Amino acid sequence: MSPKDDVRALERRVDSPSHWIDSPAFDLSFFILSPLVGVAFLLAYPAGGALLAIAAATLIGGPHYLASFSFYFWDDTMAYHRNTWVIHFLIPAMIILFVALVAIFQIPAVIIMLIYFWNAYHVSKQSCGILSIYRHRAGIVDRRQRTVANAAIISTNLCMALSHTEWYPALHDILSTPSPSLPGILFQTSAIAAGVSLIALSVSLYQRYRNGTGPGAIELSFLFTSLTLFHPYLWVRDSNTATLGMLLGHFIQYLGIVWLVNSRKFAAETGSNAQRLLSRLWRDPRILLLGFVSAGGLFMLLQLQAAVVAITLVLLHFYLDGVFWAFRRPEVRKSFAPYLMGWRNPGAQAPGRISAHPSG
Repeated sequence: MSPKDDVRALERRVDSPSHWIDSPAFDLSFFILSPLVGVAFLLAYPAGGALLAIAAATLIGGPHYLASFSFYFWDDTMAYHRNTWVIHFLIPAMIILFVALVAIFQIPAVIIMLIYFWNAYHVSKQSCGILSIYRHRAGIVDRRQRTVANAAIISTNLCMALSHTEWYPALHDILSTPSPSLPGILFQTSAIAAGVSLIALSVSLYQRYRNGTGPGAIELSFLFTSLTLFHPYLWVRDSNTATLGMLLGHFIQYLGIVWLVNSRKFAAETGSNAQRLLSRLWRDPRILLLGFVSAGGLFMLLQLQAAVVAITLVLLHFYLDGVFWAFRRPEVRKSFAPYLMGWRNPGAQAPGRISAHPSG
């Protein structure tokens, strides 16, 4: 058997023939149908108002933003983090300094632009990563399939995010500064890119069907979820409300994938005190609920009393997720992939082709 055959055999070595990441109930609740929570919020928002928005943003969003910092406490990756101290410690420190300078010199336009567009990319890449897991569990390892699907998801989501920038006056005014027609040009360009990408995706899926490897209902369902996640930007006239409605599904997906990795990886309390505490947090529902409430309360307090700190945590979350889930790095693949893909031997070196990165 050739090395390439060995890699492909490893990629398909799952605990069961199921294409679910965990189980039908878990996948439907946390991944495929989670955006319905955002729809329910948007429908209830006129009656619930600001209180409902604060509760949703803090009790779900707060834990989501803070959960990414838990990866600093994995024993088996601490040495890797120290060896790559520039990306794991220095750049985060530079982000903190950057936000502080923006606040001191009072240039909010930079933060508005950065958060809006980085958020769109960050959310889209998480969808791409989870879809990649479903695709690999179906035995599809062709990088072209990943490229086409990712391009369709990112371009479609960005197109919807740019469809009505006038509903976000602060952003619209910034984009209109060089030229009043710039917002329209950006939307038209993104719409063309989305159209081309969707056609390419359709052709790619058709070719898979022709080859007898067409996507099943599970993969198609999550693909539909990913392509339509940003729909609130099309019909909710307040951009902040639309963003929260979109993000609720994303928040739940992220918490689901982080819980899945941590609960599988730390099935028993072992290692350092920090890792043992992390294990208890993600495996004990009572402690996890207390942690969510505490993280949500902290994030709400920061939003109300120290907005700069909350903004810093958001930007750090965007950046760190791109680092912690960077599956192009062998150390990351080895540490994460077995628990996402369900391999029987968690110590096996995950193949370089895997790209199960839930956020980029």
